[in-house]
Amino acid sequence: MNIVILTIILPYPLDSGGAQAQYNMIDRLRFNHNITIVFPENEMNKMSALDELKKRWPQVEFCPYRYANQLINPCFLFSKIKRAFKKTVMPNNERFIVERMLKPYGYSMDWRFVRFFNNVIKEKAADIVQIEFYPYLHFVNKLPAGIRKIFIHHEIRYIRNRRLLADINLKPSEKAYMEQLYRQEIEDLNKYDAVVALTEIDKKELLDNGVEVPLYASPASINSELLEYENWNGKITFLGGYGHTPNQEGFEWLVKSVVPLVDWSKYPNTEIQIVGGGWPQTVESLTNLVKIKRMGFVENLTSVAKNSIMIVPILSGSGMRMKILEGAAMGMPIITTAVGVEGIDFEHKKTCMIVNSAEDFAESLMQVMSNQNLRIQLTTEARKKFIEKYSIDATAKIRENIYCSLNNDRK
Repeated sequence: MNIVILTIILPYPLDSGGAQAQYNMIDRLRFNHNITIVFPENEMNKMSALDELKKRWPQVEFCPYRYANQLINPCFLFSKIKRAFKKTVMPNNERFIVERMLKPYGYSMDWRFVRFFNNVIKEKAADIVQIEFYPYLHFVNKLPAGIRKIFIHHEIRYIRNRRLLADINLKPSEKAYMEQLYRQEIEDLNKYDAVVALTEIDKKELLDNGVEVPLYASPASINSELLEYENWNGKITFLGGYGHTPNQEGFEWLVKSVVPLVDWSKYPNTEIQIVGGGWPQTVESLTNLVKIKRMGFVENLTSVAKNSIMIVPILSGSGMRMKILEGAAMGMPIITTAVGVEGIDFEHKKTCMIVNSAEDFAESLMQVMSNQNLRIQLTTEARKKFIEKYSIDATAKIRENIYCSLNNDRK
């Protein structure tokens, strides 16, 4: 089949769950289908990354929408200038925080981009058009009639908004706008021929909230090297980039609420390492109870994370946390929250520790640091579950069946 994919995130480097979810699936499917990827050229989607992908995927075609063309759009240019000014002068203003949560920006969808994308669809004789990520959800209204359209819902936006803004006293106008976005999300999803959620939980959530088109649960996959757990090396790994708001929120909660409850004198020389890009140097001095070290983006995660303990203190967001699967594949004992492991078939005290309060998180962390038998049990069971349900072979087969179903419906 000819599949044209529109994405806001070029699936490289593998520095986010969204990039990994795309990369691993395309890496397997590119041998069975003619795949074309359309994406906006911007500071996230660097040309050096495109060059690397072209080397890895000679079978895949790439069609970048040039940044210069985006700047021709006055609304796009003005929005970027306005947002950059606000980020400089009022980054912590509550109203601006709400605005940033509710209004994705920086993704041009003017008539030039619409024409560019539709020309690619026509040129490639697309059998299926696949749209990835919420900011391009509305693109369904701009596609040519008669084309088979599928949306990959990495993270249900209205769930993310509600969780991130739960502790903010919203104005009536902001509440109304959030409700409007919720209704618009469901309405746009129903214009696709199929919607793919990453988890059964997200699939049920969408069904319960009015999505009537065919809905599938197709887990993202990790193509990580399978490793056996050996022995804890004294390091605790937090994996995730600073640019993702739930990561910032989770790490702040960890340092302010969890770290003070741990008796670090029992675990001398322990180090919390942050693996992911964008973290400011100031995070290393947030506490003097335990050493915090920024590692930045690491190409080979095994080199820094093997034999460490993974913590996933995620409090908000939606979708599937790829870092959980990475930890399972790499033989890392995992401590997370219910939100962090949401949609992944892991059980408390069997495959990982699932706790929600700061007190329980601290207690579970101390248990895992103190108990080698517990670490062996958690890593062994998590690795088995990963192979059974989340390996690239298992997940690619599910996605293939979805494509075949869509194509057969067309016939």
